[in-house]
Amino acid sequence: MATGDKPQGKRLKISRAQQITMLEVLLASLVLGTCMVIALFLIKYINFNTKIISAKNEAISVYDQTIRNVGICVDRDNNGKLSNEEVENCRPNEVTLDKVAGSLRANVLTTMAENEDLESVARQRNENCYDEDGERIDFNKLYQESTDEEERREYLQSAKICSALRVIPDALPAQKNTEALMASLNQIFILTGWEPERLAPRDDIVTSSIEGVSVIPVSLRVEGSGPEVMATLLNVEHSIRQFDITSATVEWTSRGISLQAAANAYYLSEADDLEVTKTVYASKKAKEAKK
Repeated sequence: MATGDKPQGKRLKISRAQQITMLEVLLASLVLGTCMVIALFLIKYINFNTKIISAKNEAISVYDQTIRNVGICVDRDNNGKLSNEEVENCRPNEVTLDKVAGSLRANVLTTMAENEDLESVARQRNENCYDEDGERIDFNKLYQESTDEEERREYLQSAKICSALRVIPDALPAQKNTEALMASLNQIFILTGWEPERLAPRDDIVTSSIEGVSVIPVSLRVEGSGPEVMATLLNVEHSIRQFDITSATVEWTSRGISLQAAANAYYLSEADDLEVTKTVYASKKAKEAKK
């Protein structure tokens, strides 16, 4: 009996060893599987956060470049970018043009303000643009030399009115002003030496194909001799304000020519919000699911 028990005891021991080995393998598999799941999660988490950080850095870079291109803040340490402190302490009215050379602001207040071509079509200056001796006041110079923020704001506004820059709001106003438009047309007719038969805004709703530009529809009627009508149309064409005649009817009368026309004038629409919202997705599957 003793001899017969030994093989059975060995088999029992082997069976237990196998069970322990299988249990160890199972536990090792569970640990390995758990580690792989955690590792994959961490990799995806790191990749997603990398995308977010990249998107934030891109937004900061574009924002920084925009501010420097416009010329409202100064890069005081000349390192090619604006720090948080420089942005927080930015005072646009205290920035001198020599500090933002090449920016939009500097080009507008120097190059465009002194542009002879714009000046040649500008309206007559306001009397406040001249000093007591009749000399034109250099508001750009006063702006540069002043250290008071309120004074700078006033000089900047005067520079817009008393330089070639005033052509821009004259040509394309920043708001709808039908009365001013009628006054502009009336001034054209006065220069022509002719009194219009009819001049009024139209009730039509007209949209512009150009984004950011809105339309003021007007109608006018010109009746007189051929030279009078042509002179009126030429002055309308030469006006700094853009008038597009969309339709016209011409008739010959006892007085000469009768012209009735529908035209469009333009002004800038209210500026849209320039902020852009960007959504970062962890994967293509997440992006498709959002749609």
